[in-house]
Amino acid sequence: MSKTLNFLLIILLMFSTSGCLQPKYPKDIYKIAVISPLSGPYSILGKSIVNGAELAVKEANETNGVNGKEIVLIKEDDGGLVGEGAFFAYRLTRTDMVLGVIGHLNSDISIPASEFYTRANIPQISPGTTSPYFTEREAAKGYVFRTIGRDDTQGKIAASYVINNNFKRVAILYNDRAYGRTLAGEFAKAIKVLPASGERPQIVFYSMIQVGQTDYGALLSQVASNNPDVVFLAGEHDDAGHLIKDFPKYGLEKTQFIGGDGIDHPDFIKIGGINTEGALAISVPQIINEDFIKKYKEEFGEPPTGYSANSYDATNILIEAIRKVGEKDSKKIAQEVAQTKDFPGVTGSITFDEKGDIVSPGFVLSKVIEGKFQVLKLEKEKSET
Repeated sequence: MSKTLNFLLIILLMFSTSGCLQPKYPKDIYKIAVISPLSGPYSILGKSIVNGAELAVKEANETNGVNGKEIVLIKEDDGGLVGEGAFFAYRLTRTDMVLGVIGHLNSDISIPASEFYTRANIPQISPGTTSPYFTEREAAKGYVFRTIGRDDTQGKIAASYVINNNFKRVAILYNDRAYGRTLAGEFAKAIKVLPASGERPQIVFYSMIQVGQTDYGALLSQVASNNPDVVFLAGEHDDAGHLIKDFPKYGLEKTQFIGGDGIDHPDFIKIGGINTEGALAISVPQIINEDFIKKYKEEFGEPPTGYSANSYDATNILIEAIRKVGEKDSKKIAQEVAQTKDFPGVTGSITFDEKGDIVSPGFVLSKVIEGKFQVLKLEKEKSET
């Protein structure tokens, strides 16, 4: 059975059972939701999104909530699955009647789920969805937003580094999700079109990877046979770690590794070990608010990672919009979110453009130095290579 048919059957099932579901909460509260993968291969990143939202809601409730009433955060696990994401999007808009949604993580879930939110006039702010298409749809305008940059921006940052540092042979790997396919494509496009003063880099290998593997020997053998200077991965931190840990076995120890924003997690270094030293990743901007780091550690017993800061900012933007509107009108709340300008986020000032994208790039380039990701100063790095 095709994925499309499965999806349609799920939608039909939701419509047929909707009359049996009742709202869960009384009327004297303000309900919002956070939805991300809390199970499956993306659970670590999904948990970071939930944690950021939880902390923002807790702090808001400690400071009078909204008009003295409690904000209730509904948490759902989409498992990184399109069907699950669609089901919860429908339920959140039809039975839970939330005023706004933080999520999802995966682009191929956020995009179809946003159809439900948009039809219900409910704002969706994603801390992790990077596909350009998410905010490019005219029908979703005014209801979809994100506190992270886009894949086309990521692709240009990584490609600029490759071109400016005179790498000549590039291998591109990607996971079979909207994120992997889109980011790989944007990187490849940027390699071909960005200005190059000398010989333009050549893409010598382009392949999908099977996610969830611990041994990528067969793939690395193919990669190595093409003698690349750079291996770019549009994927997640765990797969990246298992890839790079075996680089020396296949003669790739001097090959520069670059990954998208899904790579920027301590587990990448933990899995890949010493072979991650010198690896590059597109990263969300550094957290500039030390109080947030302290509060996060106190609340969850660990420092903020993944998309926790993006989620915290997204949730606070939504809460601020609800407070300004002062009533349970999701359409007015969405309009208020769209007016977000110079919001003091924990990673910097946030302003949404007319599409719902952040005006700032939303990404930096980081390098593993002495076992930790550190933001790279590109001018200095270029002079040293």
